[in-house]
Amino acid sequence: MSGVVFRARKPRKQVDLNVVSLVDVLFLLLIFFMLTSTFKRAGELELKLPKSSTAIPTRTGPNDKPVELVLTEQGTLMLDGSPTTFEKLVPGLRALHARQPDGQVMIEAEETVPHGQVVRLLDAVRTAGFRGVGIAVHADRASSAGRAR
Repeated sequence: MSGVVFRARKPRKQVDLNVVSLVDVLFLLLIFFMLTSTFKRAGELELKLPKSSTAIPTRTGPNDKPVELVLTEQGTLMLDGSPTTFEKLVPGLRALHARQPDGQVMIEAEETVPHGQVVRLLDAVRTAGFRGVGIAVHADRASSAGRAR
C-alpha cells in the first residue's frame, strides 16, 4: 500500500456578509429618490386657450368633474383624456352621458381652432344629450381686476 498522506486542512475563517444594513441603505436611497423626483404627467397637453376679460371661474363640487373635450390646432381630439375622432365622438359622449346623466362638458379648444370645429363639437355634445356645456378660456386678470373696482 502506498503511503499517501493528506494534510489536514487549516480551518478557514467563515465570511459573513451582513445584508440587513445594505438593504436598509437601499431603502433609504429609494425613499429619498421617490420624494425628491418629479414626474411629468403623461398625456398632458399645453393648450393656448383664448383670453377673456369677463370670464368667471366655475364652481363645481368635488364629484362634479366635467367631461373634458379637447381640440388642438393640429386637429387632435381628446375625450376625457383619450384620443378619439369626430366619427367616434357622439357614441363616446353618449356612453359618458349614460354614466353621468347630469354631467357637464367642458370644451377646451385652442384659440386658433376654426369656429366651425367648435360648433361641430357643440353639436356633438347636444346630440349626445348633455345640457351643461362650457368653453374653457384663460381669464385675463388685469382686465377683470380693473372691472371689479
